[in-house]
Amino acid sequence: MTRFIRERGLLPASDVDAIIGGAPVDLIDFQRVVADIPLAERPTMRDWIDRFNDGVERLAA
Repeated sequence: MTRFIRERGLLPASDVDAIIGGAPVDLIDFQRVVADIPLAERPTMRDWIDRFNDGVERLAA
């Protein structure tokens, strides 16, 4: 996502660097894996959120 933001100039480079510096390592690893999935084959954002929430609910149980 940060590459997308940087490439399109949606935020100043310093802001993008701050996001990267503050992002959890697991999130960065997740983004690397997802980047290898062709766009047409990626789940929708709703699917990702539902999967995330399912995991959180299992951990909270």
